[in-house]
Amino acid sequence: MSPLGIVRDICTVVQKQLMPEVPKRWSKQVDFGVKAYALRSFASAGSNARKVVENTASTKADRLLANLKLARHLGTVFDVLGLVRPDSFVNIDHTDMNGLMALAGAVQTRRGRAIPCMVETTYSDRLPSHADAPPRKKALRRNRAHERAGLGLTEHTIRSLQAFAKRLGFWPKFVFDRGFCAKEIIRLLCRHEATFYMRMKADRLVELAGAVTVTKALRGHDNTIRLYDYTLRVVRSRKPKGGEPWCILTNDLISTTKRVLRFYRHRFEIKETFKDMKHIFELKHTRLNRPTSLKFILWLVSIGIALLYLVTKDCITDERQHNPKKWRSWIRMGYEQLERTYTMMFWGTATDEV
Repeated sequence: MSPLGIVRDICTVVQKQLMPEVPKRWSKQVDFGVKAYALRSFASAGSNARKVVENTASTKADRLLANLKLARHLGTVFDVLGLVRPDSFVNIDHTDMNGLMALAGAVQTRRGRAIPCMVETTYSDRLPSHADAPPRKKALRRNRAHERAGLGLTEHTIRSLQAFAKRLGFWPKFVFDRGFCAKEIIRLLCRHEATFYMRMKADRLVELAGAVTVTKALRGHDNTIRLYDYTLRVVRSRKPKGGEPWCILTNDLISTTKRVLRFYRHRFEIKETFKDMKHIFELKHTRLNRPTSLKFILWLVSIGIALLYLVTKDCITDERQHNPKKWRSWIRMGYEQLERTYTMMFWGTATDEV
């Protein structure tokens, strides 16, 4: 697809699908936000705003990033694209963003990168506590202590998953890293009969045939166990060179061992998407002080990634026979096409003037 064709198709999706879902009182803000942040590298809130408007850029940016109700509504706008279905696999993971932290869900594409479809933000757990820490980090640490006093990280995850399911109207299939293997999360998912695949530690205690044992002592690669009064499975991969095998806890009692491992293998798509968001869209430069502001930026970038996928998916090379971590990034390829379009438009205008 030509660069100009990508721009044309993105504009069509935005105008015909996304904008009709936005309440009229917010339509101008969303239009401004998409133009300033969705498919542009991030310099700062004000700098990106000045690429769209001149005189009132800072005011528009401040008003947009402080609109918590609109930030929450962006998930509903995203759902219009129809990328998450009941049979979709959604990877869940955290990522640090320079003092803040995002809890994101991203739907697997099986093409090397996942598409963020759930965004929740809070304060990072990696804030320095020493006396000579930067003033901004000290302020963020104080705010984190205040927030954690009323809402722990596990409870934050549970509320986020519940809100995500309520927004969709169903529970998709979830794929988690081992940092989420908490009793409360497992019970929540089992209670709602939500299929999940979750890596667990090798020394985790489970019940097998009425006896308590640790995960690494289980024989074979597939065992049915009891945990927290539920019947679950532990699927273990072969031990790789220089690493440790995966021990995957799941309530999927039907899929074969090979399929469970395949589902989990694509969990790495969300890690690669985080890298692209930080390095292609330059989100590593964010110095935001409020989780709401980060949530807004991440939602707009996520919508931009979804738009790139929709207009370029037929051109993405099928590389399923290779390691997912080594696949070429379709996010990068789409973004480079957009940059090429801006260059063509600029030089075309300059040539006409000459």
